[in-house]
Amino acid sequence: MDFMNLLRSAELLLYEVVSWLVFFPLTLWRCLRHPMAMIAYAEQELTRPPEEQFSEALSPPIFLFLTLMIAHMVQRGVLHNDAAFEGVLSDQRNLLILRAVAFSLFPLLLGIQHVRLSGQVLSRKTLRPMFYAQCYVTVPFVLMLDLAMMLGTLEPVWTGPTALAIFLLGLGWYAVALTRGFMIHRNTRLRQAMGQTALALVIGALCFFGVFALSLLSGPVTIGS
Repeated sequence: MDFMNLLRSAELLLYEVVSWLVFFPLTLWRCLRHPMAMIAYAEQELTRPPEEQFSEALSPPIFLFLTLMIAHMVQRGVLHNDAAFEGVLSDQRNLLILRAVAFSLFPLLLGIQHVRLSGQVLSRKTLRPMFYAQCYVTVPFVLMLDLAMMLGTLEPVWTGPTALAIFLLGLGWYAVALTRGFMIHRNTRLRQAMGQTALALVIGALCFFGVFALSLLSGPVTIGS
């Protein structure tokens, strides 16, 4: 009986992992093409029974983590360009978890802002749909930021300007998506929405770099290729 349960668990796990090959690019395309619809989709899906949620796309936290994992694998395996830490972060799994936590700060802060603007009391229940929704619009920015960072460390002269252009394109797309999200889903005016977006990006960036600065306390870091 235990062996059959193990086989069923392996069957479900295998199907889930293989299905990511289809739903990861599909979810990414939908986030790039219709970010506002994906925000609404995430909030609506959490009102459904757990077994019926996100049947047409990847779950937002899984989507974000897979994006970071793919970027991490490309950086180390293809470009052979990575940071070598000592201490706790010498383990690449811990480094990947740190990156996931650092990038998750953006949807977390944005989720808190959306809860506050919606007039709800901040709790785990009210924050979850807002956090999930913001994960969707954060992924394209994370992907372009990672691509820009990888290109910026390469030797050819053209990679520097290209990395900067990709970063600015990603930042511009993200800022527009967040501004529209505040206006459409929280009924804020353009000026207030732009202010909320700027606040989220500044605080998110400070927290992001703060997390990595604290991680350096575990040991020195060197950049290798």
